[in-house]
Amino acid sequence: MTAVQPAAPVVGRLTGRRVFLTGGGSGIGEATAHRLASEGAAVAITDAREEAATRVADAVRAAGGTAIGLRCDVGDETSVADAVAATVAEFGGLDGAVTCAGISGTAMLHEMDIAHWERILRVNLTGTFLPLRAAIPHLLEAGAGSIVTVGSVASLVSTNLNTPGYDASKGGVLQLTRSVAMGYADQGIRANCLCPGLVSTGLRANSTALQGPEPEVTRSRVVENTALARSADPAEMASVIAFLLSDDASFMTGAAIAADGGLTAN
Repeated sequence: MTAVQPAAPVVGRLTGRRVFLTGGGSGIGEATAHRLASEGAAVAITDAREEAATRVADAVRAAGGTAIGLRCDVGDETSVADAVAATVAEFGGLDGAVTCAGISGTAMLHEMDIAHWERILRVNLTGTFLPLRAAIPHLLEAGAGSIVTVGSVASLVSTNLNTPGYDASKGGVLQLTRSVAMGYADQGIRANCLCPGLVSTGLRANSTALQGPEPEVTRSRVVENTALARSADPAEMASVIAFLLSDDASFMTGAAIAADGGLTAN
């Protein structure tokens, strides 16, 4: 199969935008950092692994973009508050927020221990709530803003992959996004939820709560049910995020965007 080449960045589309990004040290977050910077945004790249955030920020700057790298544990209130404060101090405010941090994990519900459940919800759901809570006051101060959360096809349908904690957390991300969209629409803030299908990232490798089938077994099962019969490149998700942050998506809020290769159309 011919390699897919994501659409070229729209140069200048995000010029002047200041964006706080979680999970920017790898996968969709890393690709998003590069994409947003290439379109003119100043990006605060955060990750629980400070060295990963710094590495990506260095690469963005080497390519001519504007970025800082910060440690941020999205499930810790103080860590999130400090990272947002550092971003505002560096950039002078915020115009957007993107929450890419996430982990996965498989287990039958009746066999799942409470630590597994709480870790997934802490990173995926609380780890969306805390960055948005910290960022929104600055978006309000700016007079407008755009938020993109990263859910999953699991926000929309059951993946049938024995991931009840992940599915519950990603369903919560979508509903939280809709609540934000409705609550702040009259104050100039849009919020949309990207719901990716299978993406070639390090999510499973980074998920310390992971249990269950081997990655390739899971991957082949999902590909079989995906109309395009492949996984996505992270850059394909980043291009959707850049669109949603931009004024090209000015009439979109509260939407669940299934960028899933046709998985949910099956």
